[in-house]
Amino acid sequence: MKNVLLATSILALSTGFAAAEITLSGDARMGIIDDFGPGDTAFTSRARVKFTMSGETDGGLSFGASFRADNAVGAKTGDAGEVFISGAFGKLTMGDIDGAAQQAVGNVDGVGLTGLGDLNEAIYLGAGDGLSDPTAAYEYSAGAFTGIISVTNPEAAASAYALGMKYAMGNYTFALGYESIDDAGFGVGIDHVIVGASATFGAVALKANFGRAEDDNGISADQYHVSATYTMDALSVTAFYSDEEDFLPFFGQGVGYGIGAAYDLGGGAKLVGGYAKNDTADTDAFDLGVSFSF
Repeated sequence: MKNVLLATSILALSTGFAAAEITLSGDARMGIIDDFGPGDTAFTSRARVKFTMSGETDGGLSFGASFRADNAVGAKTGDAGEVFISGAFGKLTMGDIDGAAQQAVGNVDGVGLTGLGDLNEAIYLGAGDGLSDPTAAYEYSAGAFTGIISVTNPEAAASAYALGMKYAMGNYTFALGYESIDDAGFGVGIDHVIVGASATFGAVALKANFGRAEDDNGISADQYHVSATYTMDALSVTAFYSDEEDFLPFFGQGVGYGIGAAYDLGGGAKLVGGYAKNDTADTDAFDLGVSFSF
């Protein structure tokens, strides 16, 4: 993504601080979509601007913040944007961020210009959102190992804490996450363990994860997601499969799959399209258009 430098080497007004800078970036898209509902094919377009601020103290501590312009109001209360400080001790981040398990394990690859319902995304209990932010996370890395711990806002009605760790070894990455929430909105607490792995074999990138949750009543639910992406020059083709059917009594999306492609036009523009189906609900969607990064 290209960054437009708004200000560099801004001198601090007090001693103890070194130079700081602010950069401006963004993304946009335009195209057509036929969503999961019964409606006709429609236009879809969006443009977003992101501000990123960074600096460093004389003592070598790095600090920064970022937020999107469309979330500027929420950024005042921690519902959007994020702030961090890092050094030899690790990195402390607070704001609208993912929980530790989600940061470590992540999601398999999705398809489409708009994400098409994000059926590729796993369910995480500790994901930050408008009801539980600001989320706080501490991260420490040593060589190929990264460990993360997070907690959502303790004032939230359903505060959650999470642990995550991952190990990168050449073309392979292995990850483990644990989350716990005292009240998931059903009067019971839930614990969730999720593992994930990714590997690259030449032009093919594979990703997979498996999670199991159990509530206070002993009811358990499993989820898994897999994806494969093949890249050849400017063209990339992705397919995924997901199964969250066990989670349907709570917040799952059932069984889903999708396939899509992207062609890099250069200069930050891509031609993107995809098809996804929620097999449980027997609904599908497709989109096609151009995405831009600035």
